[in-house]
Amino acid sequence: MKRSTLYQVWLYTAFFILSLCAKAQEQSTQKVLSAKQESIVPIAAYTAKGDQKLLKNALNNGLDVGLSIAEIKEVLVQLYAYAGFPRSLNAITTLETIVNERKQKSINDIVGKEPSAVNFPNGKFEFGKNVQTQLTGTTAIGAPQKFVPVIDTLLKEHLFADIFSRDNLDFVSREITTISALASMSGTESQLCSHVTISKNIGITEQQLRAIAFIISTKVGWQEGNTITKIINNIFNSAMTTTEKTAQKNPFGLVYADAITENIPEKVNIHPVTYKLNGIDIAANVYTPANYDASKKYPAIVVAHPNGGIKEQTAGLYAQRLAEAGYITIAADAAYQGASGGEPRHTDKPFYRVEDIHGMADFITQYPGVDVNRLGVFGICGGGGYTLKAAQSDKRFKAVATLSMFNSGEVRRNGFQNSGLATIQQRLQEATDARAQEAAGGEIIYAGVGSITDEEIAKIPTDLYREGYEYYYRTHAHPNSTFLYTKNSLLDLMTWDATTNMDLINQALLMMAGSKADTKYMTDEAFGKATNAKNKELFLIEGATHIQTYWKPEYVNKAVNKLIEFYSKNL
Repeated sequence: MKRSTLYQVWLYTAFFILSLCAKAQEQSTQKVLSAKQESIVPIAAYTAKGDQKLLKNALNNGLDVGLSIAEIKEVLVQLYAYAGFPRSLNAITTLETIVNERKQKSINDIVGKEPSAVNFPNGKFEFGKNVQTQLTGTTAIGAPQKFVPVIDTLLKEHLFADIFSRDNLDFVSREITTISALASMSGTESQLCSHVTISKNIGITEQQLRAIAFIISTKVGWQEGNTITKIINNIFNSAMTTTEKTAQKNPFGLVYADAITENIPEKVNIHPVTYKLNGIDIAANVYTPANYDASKKYPAIVVAHPNGGIKEQTAGLYAQRLAEAGYITIAADAAYQGASGGEPRHTDKPFYRVEDIHGMADFITQYPGVDVNRLGVFGICGGGGYTLKAAQSDKRFKAVATLSMFNSGEVRRNGFQNSGLATIQQRLQEATDARAQEAAGGEIIYAGVGSITDEEIAKIPTDLYREGYEYYYRTHAHPNSTFLYTKNSLLDLMTWDATTNMDLINQALLMMAGSKADTKYMTDEAFGKATNAKNKELFLIEGATHIQTYWKPEYVNKAVNKLIEFYSKNL
């Protein structure tokens, strides 16, 4: 390919990815949430939680993106029916304070319209009954209403007549309000499930619901986000891929092929564990070989997952396959990601990712049966870059291997295939501004792509991103996995590089990459700098792209066989 043509491809890729990032932040297409709809989610959530401090920020943001004062009032009025009068009244008081403060700053917010007068010619009960039927698609009433009929009367006459008849907030916005509030409270899963179903009836898409779930996860808590995500998965099960359905049925949430479904003594077993790392709860899976005997000694492998990945995806696949070869393995979710703790969610800073690998070594070397003198480490994609950095200093790792290594710092700084060199300072300024906004108590800004259509995926020219979105958002999707990360993480990512100090690696080193991988240049660069590594080898998986090494059996088998050969020689 001519240099000019290649450069055009790089520019197109950079432009396309940047446009997707902007879409992820603004959610402005009809496939996802508008900025106004997005802003309703935290307003409803913080009202339901009773968190006035965070509600102030959410209200300011809502007004900034164009919600009218009347629309916000309507959201808060409706919430009394779901979160109770005290929290609704407290939120209304907070709104009044915010509006007055903004007036003093000469900010002219949209006042909005008051609701139109409504007549109920057949009575409120019949009006409310019709609205409820329109929303739910049924005239049936639930057991609580049968047991206490007056609650059904209040539901129809007050909620669905008095409140839902007020026409200055549309039904979609009302359901976003209700879902966001219910998702933020505990003990309301049944009602949340009902309202997610209602949302389908009025045209809210699965993608929009997942956008709500992501906002809940990042602004309220990952546990609340997981709850609504599981409900969405169950309701949209008929539209899920085979792999996603498998994950729902798999008791361990694993999404890779031939994953463990039960622990049988004579086979490889999986053991979900948690441990503390710098005060944060880390969720991990330990895999033990067939006929595991804690009184014996086994070599062990630490497995680091890719950027955006979690332990139930390709990291789990390789951990299981290595356990089948006789190794005790561990795959953990990075701190701030997946099922591990840490706030803000989806923080992606190199220091933490490297520390995650040290932390897995801390835990697994204390695990019964592990030979501490035979410890290896294996990193995939971004986990591969962090593995190289961890191995530079942590000499507990006697053998170091990577697959489809991705130098997160280089790409976040220079752009993929150096396509972002012209915007480095601009992006550093944006990351600086994001941190300043967060420090001042403002909203957390996220970079990356939170959702994407099939049409957008098909147009991406690079294998890495096109196949990556297919893997993470389609074929091997998992509710804990996302391509989004906090924008202020770029302050650390863009000044970091996996390949600095590669000469400190004096352990055995194996670096693997697909021969067709458009990320192979990063493996080549790192491998050449590992001047002091012993028994180092660069192994090409013929015909494979970057993402295909995650799941495609023929390429996974080649990688696993090479890993077994490598570790058997060096551990």
